[in-house]
Amino acid sequence: MAVSLDHYAEFLMRLGHTVRKSGGLYWFNSQPGIFSSFPYHRGINAEDVVLPEILGHDGFVARFGCPAEQGVPSFRISCVQKDYDFPFLRSRTRTQVRRGLELCTVEQVDFQTLRKHAVPLNRDTLIRQGRRVPHDLEKYWHRYYDAAAQTVGAEAWAAFVDGEMAAYSVGFLMEDVVSLQILRSSTKHLDAFPNNALVFRYLQERMPSPEISSVCYGYESIQSGLGSLDQFKTGMGFEKLPAGQRIELATWVRPFANRLTLPLAGRLLNKFGNGETVAKLKGIIDWYQQQPSLSGAGSSPISKAA
Repeated sequence: MAVSLDHYAEFLMRLGHTVRKSGGLYWFNSQPGIFSSFPYHRGINAEDVVLPEILGHDGFVARFGCPAEQGVPSFRISCVQKDYDFPFLRSRTRTQVRRGLELCTVEQVDFQTLRKHAVPLNRDTLIRQGRRVPHDLEKYWHRYYDAAAQTVGAEAWAAFVDGEMAAYSVGFLMEDVVSLQILRSSTKHLDAFPNNALVFRYLQERMPSPEISSVCYGYESIQSGLGSLDQFKTGMGFEKLPAGQRIELATWVRPFANRLTLPLAGRLLNKFGNGETVAKLKGIIDWYQQQPSLSGAGSSPISKAA
């Protein structure tokens, strides 16, 4: 039975996000002022996007999946193999998975277990990725686990080494697709390949289920330099399914987005380093300049804004 998108919308609202519905999709403020669509396995015809409904009075950017010809050529990362097993792995990855399964125990866990043991894994992952560790890390993730525990379709799995949590994942079943959103691991146990063992065992157990058509890792990141993460996913048997992604700006922003101002904004952002927020803003600018023009009134790509 398909799981309603309303459950995930309620989860996001419990975390403090603004959620709106437009064009048959839900939209939420993934970053302040930036609204992204879900479910992540469905896009929308860019001509049907109604920006005022999505952005309201507090948004200035909408990001969404669309037909490839309407946006920046991109992809969704999904596993669609109902008979998922070792043959779908890359040869090198098979060795890592086998080693991980030898050293790790993988099982489904409840969110109370994550609340007790998973926060340090979030910290370790952020540090390895060169990202800032927020001062309220523990408070945020406790709120996240508590909200997920109340959400129909949410599930958590974990890999353990000698009884210690080495990696965990969180996924949300939306309609008949699992959106795999969280994968975190302990630096201490990386040589036991817990991420490989966890993802493999999870897909092996869940893909045959009649309620699931696929497991989606989401769209290509708007940040550059994350190719190694995509290599891990494709090595584990996920596929890059062609799609488009598109950026639309609020009406009040478009007059300031032209061939002169956008490159200047990009150069100014370079002065603020390579933090996650800066990288995403640079990605928004780059994609907005690359995407094709549309005839719809809701679209104002750079070719028309100049």
